[in-house]
Amino acid sequence: MKKIMALLMLAMIALMPSACAQDIGDVNGDDSISIADVVYLFKHRGVGLDVGDLNCDNSVNVVDVVYLFKNYDTFRDPVVFAENFEMDPNWDEGYCYIVDSQENKYVLLQAGATDPQIEGATVLDVPSTSIVTMTNAPIVATADILNVDYCYESIKGMPNTYTKYSDELLQRYDDGLIVHTGSISEMDYEAVASIDPDIVFLSYRVQQDAMEEKLDELEILSCRCHVYLEPTFMGRTEWIKFGAAFWGIENSDTIEDYFQETWQKRNELLRTTANVDDYPAVVSFSWSSSTDMATIYGAQQFYNKMANEFGGEFIFNDVPGTSTVRLDKETFYERAQTADVCILRSYTDVITKEDLLAVNPDFADFESFKNGRFYVTHSDSYIDETKDPIGFMDDNARMIHPELFSNGDSNLKYHYKIQ
Repeated sequence: MKKIMALLMLAMIALMPSACAQDIGDVNGDDSISIADVVYLFKHRGVGLDVGDLNCDNSVNVVDVVYLFKNYDTFRDPVVFAENFEMDPNWDEGYCYIVDSQENKYVLLQAGATDPQIEGATVLDVPSTSIVTMTNAPIVATADILNVDYCYESIKGMPNTYTKYSDELLQRYDDGLIVHTGSISEMDYEAVASIDPDIVFLSYRVQQDAMEEKLDELEILSCRCHVYLEPTFMGRTEWIKFGAAFWGIENSDTIEDYFQETWQKRNELLRTTANVDDYPAVVSFSWSSSTDMATIYGAQQFYNKMANEFGGEFIFNDVPGTSTVRLDKETFYERAQTADVCILRSYTDVITKEDLLAVNPDFADFESFKNGRFYVTHSDSYIDETKDPIGFMDDNARMIHPELFSNGDSNLKYHYKIQ
């Protein structure tokens, strides 16, 4: 599909925040970001796309110089992408200040450091030694990314359904070291109270609003993590910084390096897809066989914004926000049946055409089914997208524009190509 919105896409890219740490914005390599980098880039245009193409338009030119000049101050901000938490790391002074998705404030204080006395903030000693998480993100995946014993040891309680996503946590659960604390929608408060946790991590789900209220009554500290309401995938990924902060300063460099690698890959994919002429119509959705209805996220949610960023056009761009929206069959079919690319988010493995048509036989009439561009996520992809955001982004770019990549969409990591 040809798209008149090409200029709007370029404008969107120009307005997107650039590097959130020095690895990219530090053009001259002096471990800082300042006007000196602007001057250096002006004089040295041959620095390479990975260093100088700050607006991701697949070239290094005066536009990047101007972009750096206008934004070099903001490049140094500790949090750029995530919109549902705030973070001000002051580890050189022994603490990190964090605000969660419900405006709850915390000072994470290293041993021996002085409390900065921030009004309204709860002080927590770090590294935390007793954590309960009622959501997979960001704690479960961050623990696996860090792969440090004391991080795993601090996780004392979680729904047992999440333990299967981490070999180490599953072993600890089987060994009786992790307590089953209920489900994503119903907490076992006795089990949580028996742990006496430093903090309980909760998600954006409405059922967990009641959990927060009950934990307040029990005088148990909780923290809200609206990871899935982030409007960008980099914002969703940046929650690993939030999770890692509760384990203290020791992991900050590891997590920053991990985040930088992800950011660089995202820029590489933007450059790869920057100059396409065809913008395939894309729909990302889940399907309920019991209700015969589709569920999508609003156009500002990260799955759908990723489709737009990587040279596609989400077919429900007129549906605002980041929350889920249920669509009746007729409304959904009106656009989805003719979409070039369909990406079904599934929590069971749907691998073959027969598997897919067992979910909904009407998918056989979809254009994407006929042209071989119907994809289904692996059942645990929502864990994989945090542990390996680079692989997840690469999958999405390949599904939208397989012609731009060697091997096309034939070797996806976290999606099945229905064929």
